[in-house]
Amino acid sequence: MNSERYATEFVLQENTRENQFNKIWTQDLTEVFADVAQYYDRANDVATLGLLNGLRKKFIAGIELHSGQKALDVCAGTNVIGIDLLTRQPDLQMFAVDRSSDMQRVGQERAKKRGLTIDSTISDVHQLPFPDNHFDIVTLQYASRHLRVLRSLKRFVGY
Repeated sequence: MNSERYATEFVLQENTRENQFNKIWTQDLTEVFADVAQYYDRANDVATLGLLNGLRKKFIAGIELHSGQKALDVCAGTNVIGIDLLTRQPDLQMFAVDRSSDMQRVGQERAKKRGLTIDSTISDVHQLPFPDNHFDIVTLQYASRHLRVLRSLKRFVGY
């Protein structure tokens, strides 16, 4: 399959996916995350039969961290990635962006209990409110199923 044909098929699939999930993404997710924020991490651990923490540790271990870097966790949820990164490198400037104020509220409480600071922004992650090249590290884990891929990549690939 040539790349142009693949790209065309990908765009068609993503447009179909966006049409099918639009109501869920724009309306339902906010309510769902508000309801599950307090137990979201435990539910994910159970759903993965206890494998999630090990996978996250491997993910975090694979990130090269240096003193004073700026890190952004996109679709940060309850800040588990930001907390893990700050645990490894306490002087990171850690930022989180998520559309759910309820998930971020839980994440902020958890970070503060550990004496950690994460700068939280509630925003549509498809239009990040930060300038290009502002961060040394950007993470996105597990949330790609909630993203509108074409909108997220539009400025990079020209669709």
